[in-house]
Amino acid sequence: MTLLDTLIAIVSILIIFSKFLDCETTARRITNPMQEQNPITRALLLRFGTMNVIWAIFIISILIVLLSLWLVFGVYTSNLHKLTFIMGGIFVSLVQFAVAHTNKTMELNLITKFLLGGRWRL
Repeated sequence: MTLLDTLIAIVSILIIFSKFLDCETTARRITNPMQEQNPITRALLLRFGTMNVIWAIFIISILIVLLSLWLVFGVYTSNLHKLTFIMGGIFVSLVQFAVAHTNKTMELNLITKFLLGGRWRL
């Protein structure tokens, strides 16, 4: 296993773990679907139920990571593709960790402030 392959494995675990924390803290925080900032997710929460949507999103995220791993190890195997996966995965993980942190502490951080586009309500 090369260094890039090891980093891909680590980043994959980070993506899944950070998404779990995002989902878990969202499940604890959301008492009403109108609290959700993302309008698409809010509509899904209203239609299918908060817990169903939160954990379905987590399962879909795992499937996306598995598909991505299959692609990066089986189809797009160049080092450039592997580096792209690593960099993209680190970015996704940082955002998900930031959202989980805001959900847990109820305080915006630099990333969640940016994501909310300057809106300061929670």
